[in-house]
Amino acid sequence: MQPAQKRTTELLAKWLQSLELHRRYASLSNEDYWQVQPWAPHQRPAPWIVEVARTRVLELQSHLATRLAAGDNAFAESLELMSFLATLVGVQDIERYIPLAEAPSQSPVEPPPPPADVAPPPSPAAAKAKTKATATIAPATPSKSQPTPTIAEEPIIADAVRLLKWGREWHELAPAIARIADRPGVVELRRVLRAHKARIEAAVRE
Repeated sequence: MQPAQKRTTELLAKWLQSLELHRRYASLSNEDYWQVQPWAPHQRPAPWIVEVARTRVLELQSHLATRLAAGDNAFAESLELMSFLATLVGVQDIERYIPLAEAPSQSPVEPPPPPADVAPPPSPAAAKAKTKATATIAPATPSKSQPTPTIAEEPIIADAVRLLKWGREWHELAPAIARIADRPGVVELRRVLRAHKARIEAAVRE
């Protein structure tokens, strides 16, 4: 096995082990979750996101094994290059990722094993539809006291709803949204959020 093949195989195995730990951590309380590993700052991943990621790693392992069996030595190198470039130029610092969990660094907090009858992860189409539904705002008919958002304000409202559902606090919304491409500055964002606070909170409740 060539060096790139060995490194890629070991990396996928490491990711899969991490995701298996995250499946166990899904049953922990928030207090225990933040103590079970020396986490870097991040948003706690939802269980369905962990399941989707695990399915993708298993698929990638299968693709890699098939290509290696066929004598395709460049496939592992391409995966390694893509991982490097994604980290170097493609990833935005928005704290929304699944951090690496390792058994040796686990604290005494012992989560129960995952149930044997874990529901299968959603298909790519279902996951995409869920994400779209989360970002789409369809509130009830607004009252006269609620201003109608402009076309430019609608993406900001969708961002706010999505972030609140992920666990962000209200005061964190403007700085977090400002880091998204094509969004205005913090001052303008706070104005929009204040103007449509009732609409945003109604969409989160729905």
